[in-house]
Amino acid sequence: MRRLTALAALVLLFAAGCTTGDDPGTGDDTGTDESTAPAAPTAPVELTLTAPAGFTLDGSGADRDVLFANDHLTYTFYVAGAEGGFDRIQVTSYLLSEGADTSSYDAQANQVTDYFGKLNQLISLDNYYPTIVHREDGIYRYGEVVVDGIEVKWQDHFVFAGQYLINITCSWDAHYAQVDAACGEMTSTFPFPEDFTAAA
Repeated sequence: MRRLTALAALVLLFAAGCTTGDDPGTGDDTGTDESTAPAAPTAPVELTLTAPAGFTLDGSGADRDVLFANDHLTYTFYVAGAEGGFDRIQVTSYLLSEGADTSSYDAQANQVTDYFGKLNQLISLDNYYPTIVHREDGIYRYGEVVVDGIEVKWQDHFVFAGQYLINITCSWDAHYAQVDAACGEMTSTFPFPEDFTAAA
């Protein structure tokens, strides 16, 4: 009798183990797929920028003469009293084409040199360096060009994040000290949007 009782107990334990195990269910997956990639961006990131001290925000929609990509937003700040001239800071937020390769420093540098090849500037295309723009890796580029007899100089800061690109250009011909100081302040405190840093 004891043997039958022990056998019955083992059968009950085995049955209980079968019912508390993983239930294959009906095959329907009701969970969420955490590996789903975020949707591809459809527009350049909008920026919240304030004019540096001694500068004014241009409200006329002034744009760059040569664009890195067509899908963009440009913000232009002129040295106060020199509106419309070359003493300015331009910040452009771009959305690059879906196939643009920004996966490495060299790939980004190739895009930068391709862009500078369109500017007719006087500095070698090999003149670019790694830089940091408010904790984000970027590429620094210096350029010069003569426009209507005026020698214009500028520094460019390019920061890539997937399809996003932010380009800060600080140019001058008559107010170098003022532009240089404001450019240093802007690049060291640049307010990158959350969407941009998430894609970096």
